[in-house]
Amino acid sequence: MAVNRPGFFFDYDVDSDGSLSKPIWADGIARRNYSVFGDAVSFDPTYSTNKYDMAFTPFTGVNHHKRSVTFCGALVAHEDADSFKWVFSRSLAAMGGKEPKYIITDQDPGILKAVPLVFKTARHRYYIKATEFDAKWEEIGREHTVNNIDWFKEMYAKRKHWVMAHCRDLEMGGVMWTTQRSESENSFFKRFESKSGTLVEFLLRFDSAMDQQRHTQKKLDNGNIHTSPKISTHLAIEVHGAQVYSHKVFEEFQEEVKYSIDTCKSRGFSEADSLEVTTLRDANRDRNYQIHLKQLVAAECFKGKALYAGIWCKDAIHTKMFDCNGEEAADVDIIDGKQIAMSVMWSEIH
Repeated sequence: MAVNRPGFFFDYDVDSDGSLSKPIWADGIARRNYSVFGDAVSFDPTYSTNKYDMAFTPFTGVNHHKRSVTFCGALVAHEDADSFKWVFSRSLAAMGGKEPKYIITDQDPGILKAVPLVFKTARHRYYIKATEFDAKWEEIGREHTVNNIDWFKEMYAKRKHWVMAHCRDLEMGGVMWTTQRSESENSFFKRFESKSGTLVEFLLRFDSAMDQQRHTQKKLDNGNIHTSPKISTHLAIEVHGAQVYSHKVFEEFQEEVKYSIDTCKSRGFSEADSLEVTTLRDANRDRNYQIHLKQLVAAECFKGKALYAGIWCKDAIHTKMFDCNGEEAADVDIIDGKQIAMSVMWSEIH
């Protein structure tokens, strides 16, 4: 299989009786996607997918169209810490040892134990609540007299794993807030599953699902090249955004521009510590913001927002990919047109 598919990675492990327990795989396109979009990864083993009752455990991210993209697939016969540790370590091998900025999972005990054994730099997150967290948490604790309860204290101590307000410093921290991304991806793959099927049938169905996912991405890429989004304000910053962002990202960017025009007003300028200071009034949120202006401050602020929210340019995917031997795989993005058409037809009748 790997011989005919440039950049293909595959590994497996067996139980003591020789039965297959943990296969894992990632082709060249998936690995290339990870090299671009792999800062934020969701992992969620939620359902069994074949007659051997093995759990399907995809690694999922978000691409430049704000759509799910699959980096790696694995099956596990035993959902325990040792199995997850093996899967995590082999997924890193498939991706050249590059850790994500963060990985989001559920609170399965085996996963919670395995993550820190493999990921040394990635931040682990598993649930998200609203902002203004600390004050609300303290208020709830006082109101219900639960501040001294062990569970309550433990969850607060782990807040960097699950509270969005404590992830603002994390690049790509705003891309995925819960395991909803993985749950959505699992719903997508379920359209191709057969719980009575063999492993071979599952892999064929998996390939069909991947072909459809990539066909959609190529269709959106083509739309970015040959169509232009509608400009609403004609401000230079909006015009530039339409030129560099994918259509989906531009929609979100455009809403920010329109919101700032409609609701944010400057209330004058002053000087403090040799810096120009302006007070910005957000009428909708009933808040004032003090902005300290210095050279390149706007660029730096937007850069921070872009890194947190996952704002990619429309040509983000145009990068090199290398095979398992470290050699450039020039044709990993080639998908046969007939294969795509068959895959789309397959998905429509199932």
